[in-house]
Amino acid sequence: MRILVLNAGSSSLKFDVWESSPEERILHADVERVESMDAALAEVFSKTQGQTHIDAVGHRIVHGGDKFHESVVIDERVEKEIDELSALAPLHNPHNLAAVRAARKHWPDAVHVAVFDTAFHHTLPPRAFVYALPYEYLIEKKIRRYGFHGISHQYVSQEFARLHGKSPESFRLITCHLGNGCSVCAIDHGRSVDTSMGFTPLEGLVMGTRSGDVDAGAILHLINHEGQNPRDVLHMLNSDSGLKGLSGVSNDMRDVLKKASEGDSRAELAVDAFCYRVRKYIGAYLAGMNGADALIFTGGIGENSAQIRRRICVDMSSVGISIDDTKNAAPGDAAREIGESAIAVWVVPTNEELLIARDTARCAEPTVSKGRRKPA
Repeated sequence: MRILVLNAGSSSLKFDVWESSPEERILHADVERVESMDAALAEVFSKTQGQTHIDAVGHRIVHGGDKFHESVVIDERVEKEIDELSALAPLHNPHNLAAVRAARKHWPDAVHVAVFDTAFHHTLPPRAFVYALPYEYLIEKKIRRYGFHGISHQYVSQEFARLHGKSPESFRLITCHLGNGCSVCAIDHGRSVDTSMGFTPLEGLVMGTRSGDVDAGAILHLINHEGQNPRDVLHMLNSDSGLKGLSGVSNDMRDVLKKASEGDSRAELAVDAFCYRVRKYIGAYLAGMNGADALIFTGGIGENSAQIRRRICVDMSSVGISIDDTKNAAPGDAAREIGESAIAVWVVPTNEELLIARDTARCAEPTVSKGRRKPA
């Protein structure tokens, strides 16, 4: 089965073409500065036309709310429900949905599948997903923790298990997806039981441009006493905070680390706050799961910054975490162990596109196989 994987952002579109058996990526490209999703998909269509027939299209959808607990074949009802969830993820779902609608026009005979970033976290117990607000806010308004980066957390947990010749149900893992967006996930024997992102991808860790955890009272103070517009405050929290806001340098950790090494105190504060927040969540999840078998780093920063990994893990030997400086600093693109403490420490590169391709193949197989049957 040939599968086109689409990951649509506000101004970019990443796409892969995968062969499902044997599993192989046969094409990858990015479309930058997207002004129209129809135009972007037309460009993708032109790059794939003549090279391969597309049997199925897998779409990364950021927010599935409490409606979608697994990947599903997209029809008009699913489209409508994804659209209704745009209120929960206004920065993401509308772009995802625009790609779905454009792709269904260009590949009308393909099976289109929605793979949700929130689905992996549907196993969170109520004690982890509930906010201590009046109960009707949960029941009537669906205000709760949903969690994100689920595709990445699920992939690295499965890959770690595969490398050990076991099933994901064999391990208690803490996975740290650290990139421009960041989150930590507690995975107890294959099930997500807590995660740092919440109702939106804004909660949790310090990120590239997002603030992470902030006292809600501080936000209300800015609006009610400082006269700031709620829309401007939301933009500030999502786009002008995090590493960028603290350092005044950049949302790119490489730039911030360089400035910190030159003695810039704001840059050093940004790095210190970033690492400390990750350590706090790791500690919380060790308590929540009564330990862990491994701590896994992934994402652009998690995979590539030995300095950040070291700063996160320093002085954690009392809880069973330490890294080997030589192994940690050694270059490499493959999954590898960097600490031989009571809790193993690993780097596992993520591959969200591959997991999307796998889920798409699983969902589309009945329809594709039926379409390939020869008439009797």
